[in-house]
Amino acid sequence: MSSEYSEREEVIDYASHFTTRGGRLYQSSTIASPYPLPVDTPENERDQFQLASLAQVLGANYTGLFAEILAPQEAAKKVVIDLGCGTGEWVLEMANEFLHVSFFGLEIVPIVPNRNLPENVHFEIHDIGERTRWPDASVDIVHAQSIFMAVRDYSAIIHEAARILKPGGLFLSGEWKYSPSFHPGAPGAANPSEDVPGLDRFYRALNNALTARGIDVTVPSTIRQRIVNSGAFTEVQSGEIPIPLGGWKRDDAYHRIGIRNRDHLLRFIKTVRPILAASGVSRSDMTEIQGQCFSELGGVSGELGGVSGELRGVSGELGGVSGLISEYRLAYGRKI
Repeated sequence: MSSEYSEREEVIDYASHFTTRGGRLYQSSTIASPYPLPVDTPENERDQFQLASLAQVLGANYTGLFAEILAPQEAAKKVVIDLGCGTGEWVLEMANEFLHVSFFGLEIVPIVPNRNLPENVHFEIHDIGERTRWPDASVDIVHAQSIFMAVRDYSAIIHEAARILKPGGLFLSGEWKYSPSFHPGAPGAANPSEDVPGLDRFYRALNNALTARGIDVTVPSTIRQRIVNSGAFTEVQSGEIPIPLGGWKRDDAYHRIGIRNRDHLLRFIKTVRPILAASGVSRSDMTEIQGQCFSELGGVSGELGGVSGELRGVSGELGGVSGLISEYRLAYGRKI
């Protein structure tokens, strides 16, 4: 059973949820979830940027189906569950737009605000790989964004969503592709491994390391088929949302997104060094890969002071390899 944490809960044993390694904050080793990334401010800022960039490209925090499903109905209370809500930005922004809807954010560690929450916002500590507390056919939307690293069996997420969704309810899943991507028509789109060998090596090493930890790295590319295979959904759709990576996009708004996206990815490459090292990637190989990535993304590896240097010089206007994107893969379906 989930334990709700909000201003109504008096005591939370925060220390039991966290551990510190290498100066970064992680979920406690006693937690069953395989999530390997830090849960501290720098990583939360990266998550928040990804959410904001998607909203800017889409023009909203949701697809058109959200407004349809969440339209007010007399004597019908609408409920939305956000699985792996992180620091709760999506829940809070959506709750401000749909005041008549109750939003519940589930996260395995207490990293969301717990004071002065809107009346229609509730955050709970819960391992999303486990069964939730909601009865069958009681929820209107289940939203799952960037959660595949937090679960060992993604199909179980889909089945749980199918259990708690009302007929006609929506399951929406989105995950970032963990391999080099180019905007359609860009010169490197035909063979990314040749045009960005450093990024290709990095993502291959990361995917191997995640697989060794029991994390299914095929999820981003197979979500739609998993939803179809469950047999519980109809009107299943999918799509890809490209976010510029680097300063190659000349439109002012997208140029700024690309620069910030590039900087966050460079920091992410440093963040996952312990994961790669634990999987057998040598220090020298990591140094070489990191230097290649800095060059391909428009950084200046010579200004980084080696492996342990800060990201001096990488937030300028250097464009990097033209056409690079981060690709967000979206899939959704309505409960039969």
